Amino acid sequence: MTTRHFLLSIILSAAAALSLPAADNSYKPQSPAEAVRMDPQKAGGVYYVYDSSALPAPTAPPAGYKPFYISHFGRHGARWCFSEYDSLYVWLSKAAKAEVLTRAGRELLSRYEPFYRKARLHGGNLTGVGKEQHRGIAARMYRRFPQVFCGPTHVEAVATEAPRVIMSMWSFLSSLQSLDRNIDISADASAEYAPWLQPSLSLNPYYRRGTFRLGEKAEAALEDYLFATVPWKDIVSRFFSGPEVVQDVLKTTPEVFIRFLHSVVFSAPCMDEDLDIFEGVLTEEESFLIWKVLAARHFLQMGRFEGSESLAVGYAGWTLEQIIESADADMRSGATQLRLRFGHDSGVMPLLTLLDVNGFGRSTSSLEEAVSIFPDYNVPMGCSIQFIFYRKPGKETLLKVLLNEREASLPLTPVADTFYSWEDFKAHYLPVISEEKARILE
Repeated sequence: MTTRHFLLSIILSAAAALSLPAADNSYKPQSPAEAVRMDPQKAGGVYYVYDSSALPAPTAPPAGYKPFYISHFGRHGARWCFSEYDSLYVWLSKAAKAEVLTRAGRELLSRYEPFYRKARLHGGNLTGVGKEQHRGIAARMYRRFPQVFCGPTHVEAVATEAPRVIMSMWSFLSSLQSLDRNIDISADASAEYAPWLQPSLSLNPYYRRGTFRLGEKAEAALEDYLFATVPWKDIVSRFFSGPEVVQDVLKTTPEVFIRFLHSVVFSAPCMDEDLDIFEGVLTEEESFLIWKVLAARHFLQMGRFEGSESLAVGYAGWTLEQIIESADADMRSGATQLRLRFGHDSGVMPLLTLLDVNGFGRSTSSLEEAVSIFPDYNVPMGCSIQFIFYRKPGKETLLKVLLNEREASLPLTPVADTFYSWEDFKAHYLPVISEEKARILE
């Protein structure tokens, strides 16, 4: 599916929604197969650019409650690939020199080469699509929760040092400032925030080598899952004279080749122009099957897979602790109405696992079940976690969580709908944080 076709499908879906009853905001899990069938771009996993065209209106809070404070953690917006562009070009060029490209392989190289000349200069950079994502999230936040922005509003914003993250923060903040001149902003980007903003960095004082290490058992399970799930020989033989070319000529593994090819193909919707050079490279079924393996890898790294040695969920304890402590301090002082954090999927996904948002924190020893528990298209480009706080004079503070601007569930007893007591939230998660931090520091 080209980007143009994808955008057309969004427009048609939005038009069809106009004739439907009011949306039910409650979270309704779908099987990955159902979700990808409805939106084939979800097979891009963490490259997915989520559809914000038909978001449901927020559920009304209990009588008398009004939003007054927002705490946020967002992933950078749509970006270019990294070394995947280089690797694909080198592989195709090597195969051409060795005369092991098929006709389809030669056609792909001829289409890809002019694109690569531009792409190689932008590795990891935010695209215009990514900038618009964050401008849109900011504008919708402002319009959905206007009470938070009544009168002078102070915003505290921090980002990792990655340019794509800094540009995402800039896009978000510039959008807010264009809507409200009374917004005062304090913004920074620094490795100082690594312990809770990007804990997988070695600069983190609590860092332990191999944060995302899977371990031999988990790596073997993932390899078996790849060979049992993905028709990689058929895919490779489409472009090369035989599957043996991957190791003999390209000097890589089937897993790396398939993963990099998938990333390049599904980076297309992140671009600022329609790209048809990847049309037909992968079928929708192949894309879905490859995605399952990549989603399984993400679960092994950042979910609760029994047998994985990954420490990522443990590091999320520092992230959640900072969210809780800063929220309490901000609400006591009243000096900050909006606290923004901008980072990466490696910070967002473990946090969602630790919070057990929408049941993402369940554990399993089955990779097939892992993909169903936490499909990684839930952490797309521009992923946004928003904690919206509500108050009523003389009553307890409530909050709700929005994931990608849609109401999400927590493993707590709600006060009403998806509204939870802030005190119940802390009573539940503070012991979880202590347990995870102890696991890292042991």
